[in-house]
Amino acid sequence: MVRDASAQVVRNISRDLDEIAGIPLEWYSVITRLTEAGGTLSQNELLQRSRFSQSGVSRLAKRMEEEGLVERRPSEHDRRNLDVVLTEHGQDVFLRVLAVHHSSVQKHFGSRLSDEEAAALTALMRKVLDGPEVEEEVNENLEQLLPFGETVLAVTSESTSLRDIAATREALELPLLLDAARHMTPPVLNDLQAHVLSMSRLIDEPEEFFRADWELHRQIAVCCQNDVLRTLYLSLLDAIASHLKRVVPTHNLRQYLYERLAIHARIVDAVASGEPELVKAAVEAHDYTSSQLYAAMVYSDDRLPLDS
Repeated sequence: MVRDASAQVVRNISRDLDEIAGIPLEWYSVITRLTEAGGTLSQNELLQRSRFSQSGVSRLAKRMEEEGLVERRPSEHDRRNLDVVLTEHGQDVFLRVLAVHHSSVQKHFGSRLSDEEAAALTALMRKVLDGPEVEEEVNENLEQLLPFGETVLAVTSESTSLRDIAATREALELPLLLDAARHMTPPVLNDLQAHVLSMSRLIDEPEEFFRADWELHRQIAVCCQNDVLRTLYLSLLDAIASHLKRVVPTHNLRQYLYERLAIHARIVDAVASGEPELVKAAVEAHDYTSSQLYAAMVYSDDRLPLDS
């Protein structure tokens, strides 16, 4: 029964990763082991940590190398062996697929157990594994990654609820900006333009950049005269900002922040113009929930290309 249940869960998770993230579960497992090992393992070490045969590991590493996820290099310690090294692209894929994998594990396994059942099962597995070598605390980092546009935020709360909060806030962006544009004052506009300039100095400080980003939206919201809309919007914005722990580094992060800076400058210009069509176009450019990453993780069954 244990074997059948395990096989069923693995099949379901494998299907989710293939359909949603476009990556085989076996590849994700290799990337995970490389990440846990600091980015490098010899093929022999990888063999010891996997269920594949020696030829299977070699073929798998070769295929992943062709996709740019890993590199194979002669081992410095044993020239008869090869080291498998995780690339920057492989690191980015791991960070992006991590939330998909965790969501799938929760869907097909975790959510089907009560807290008491999960605790009992954990205790039993520790007995089987002879306890002392098993970590005493469960690593909860998997529950703290929030896909956010083309980047990933590490947060201090359950990421699923924060995704819903972020999506709801994004849905309120257009009506709030349209109302704010009708009531924008020159002093506030000057402050907004100065704030965008200050954001340009925070490109190399991602956490501070996002906090400044959200502060800009707070300043705009002050001009909204719809009390209910403004209050709801600000409460959602505060819920996201208050849980930010750090921005997960990815190789394209700096470029992405420059793109977001340009988008926010466009928002300020649109609000200053008072033209509804310009405001609408700026909001559409700002909408991170339409990104391929976010859509793949939350709303659709579309594949997430490995080079996204």
